[in-house]
Amino acid sequence: MLGGAAFATACGHERTTTHPSTLSIGIVMIGQASPLPEELRRGLAGPIRWRLLLALVVVGGIALLHRIDALLTREYEREAAAQAIQGDALIEGFIRQRVQLLTTLGALTGSAHGTRDESERFDVLASEIRREMPDIATVYLLDARGGVRIARGEDALPDPGVAHRAFPLRAPAMRQAAEEHAPAATAPLRLADGRPGTLLYVPIISGNRLTGYVAAAFAYERLFTRALAGQLRGRFPYRVYDERGEVIASSVGFPEHIARDITREITLPGGHAWRLDIAVESMQPLTARAINWVTGVLVLMLVGFLALREELRARRFAAYSRDLELLSRDLLDANMRLEERAQQIAEANRAKSRFLANVSHELRTPLNAIVGYNSLALDGMYGEVPTPLRASHKRIQAAADHLLGLVNDVLDLSKIEVGRMEREIEPVDLDSILDGVATVVEPAAEAKGLRVDVVAARELPRIETDPRHLRQILLNLTANAIKFTERGAVTVVARKGGLGVEISVEDTGIGIAASDLDRIFEEFEQVRPSGRGDSMQRGTGLGLAIARKLARLLGGELTVVSQVGHGSCFTLTLPVAAPARTADSTIDAALGEAAAPGRTIAHPVEHPRPAAATPSSTRVEQPASGDERTSVTHIEDEPSTNPRG
Repeated sequence: MLGGAAFATACGHERTTTHPSTLSIGIVMIGQASPLPEELRRGLAGPIRWRLLLALVVVGGIALLHRIDALLTREYEREAAAQAIQGDALIEGFIRQRVQLLTTLGALTGSAHGTRDESERFDVLASEIRREMPDIATVYLLDARGGVRIARGEDALPDPGVAHRAFPLRAPAMRQAAEEHAPAATAPLRLADGRPGTLLYVPIISGNRLTGYVAAAFAYERLFTRALAGQLRGRFPYRVYDERGEVIASSVGFPEHIARDITREITLPGGHAWRLDIAVESMQPLTARAINWVTGVLVLMLVGFLALREELRARRFAAYSRDLELLSRDLLDANMRLEERAQQIAEANRAKSRFLANVSHELRTPLNAIVGYNSLALDGMYGEVPTPLRASHKRIQAAADHLLGLVNDVLDLSKIEVGRMEREIEPVDLDSILDGVATVVEPAAEAKGLRVDVVAARELPRIETDPRHLRQILLNLTANAIKFTERGAVTVVARKGGLGVEISVEDTGIGIAASDLDRIFEEFEQVRPSGRGDSMQRGTGLGLAIARKLARLLGGELTVVSQVGHGSCFTLTLPVAAPARTADSTIDAALGEAAAPGRTIAHPVEHPRPAAATPSSTRVEQPASGDERTSVTHIEDEPSTNPRG
């Protein structure tokens, strides 16, 4: 074979040395983050619109919370004002009710007939009033000068026997009642037990003349605690002040620190007045405002968190998108470069094949001349050849034949690779092809003491293929089988296949190791490459490569099943009709690949030893039915099974 430098020079191509740096395509790995341009970093770092929107949402949320807080406070103050109005009306109505009862008592007493009737009426009505209104401590019936005529109830006033006009706090109220003919109340005074209270005087008028008074002593404690406490009790603390500013009633737990006072004036008979204060505490309503702010702040925090998370996701997505875009560009550039390299390699292979084909073609002429002149010398055309010289001529003849076969193999391989191997498709008779192959290899088998068996099914389909290529494939397979078989037999079996025919070449030779099954169909590969030995005995390693390429060129496939020490079985599968040749098939042939990839399978195969290894070539026809037998050596197995199993 020619060296690489000679081949490159002959083809007119420059040799190019490929370095790893030349093949670098700058692919950015997925797991590594590529540096981003500064413009992209600034664009990702400042999503102004997102942040402005988030700031507006936060500010708007805080303003809304403040508005809700103000509404809650205002509503709370409205409730406090409503309770103040309600408490004012309640107290005034309470006192007005008692004034009305006392006025009724005075009218009934003033219309009595005689002292006894007056006393009875007073006793009955006064007892009923005290029973219904426990806040009235004592009910008095006074004469016009303020003397006590009848008293029902507790001794609420000090000095009960002294006329009421004698007391400076009572006399003004009595004069006001007499002058105005209307109820009048005293200023706050101390009752007999020291508790604060007041007296209410109702004048008794008979014929436009003052005949006496009906008076009632009220204790503030009973008035507010027993009578009004349940009705004034509410959400808001309160206090009631008299006209001197003293506290006469207060709710439990009145706060010291208040945000606002709601004041209402309580008008009493006689021009006196009390003051009702409703306290609005600070931070009230605490529960509602706390819920408002806590919930609002949590919602705003959640919104901010979600917005920031989406922003981070957007930034990561933008960075990943940029990386993917850069990666896509690099991959596209790498693919373009790889396509260019593939085209260059394919062109180099085609140039190599053309060169080998041309060189091989040129070598055949001198080789044929050597073979021819050597044959003429051996035939005595130039005189008798001495015996020692004849042995040398025979060695020259063997070496030339071997070299000529090698040139023919290289030429065939080159033609297949460049797509110039011609096919002559025609109907083929498999029986004649098998007989011809057996006839050619019979001398080599007899020389090694081997038997060649040919087994064919009776009704094999007539296929359309190239008979020359088919014969070459079978000759390569049977020659290899005979070469690597020391004893036993080589069997050629033809049977129907799935969509065509299957032709198997089995031997009982040394077998092929499982590690070698993947490379025996490669060019210049040998099963036993160790040792230098004689190249004519070892072969060139092209026979199986050419056989498989020719099989694929015919639309078929070549597979092998083998086990070391038990022989090998090569199976050629061919369709009934060879497919039309296309540009794709030409390219596949040039690259050494078929449209349907072959399969190399390593399975143990049992090959029984024949009873006797008699040198013979036996043509065996399988019967179509069980009762018809036309064979030299009887083989009863069906063609679809192992004929030697």
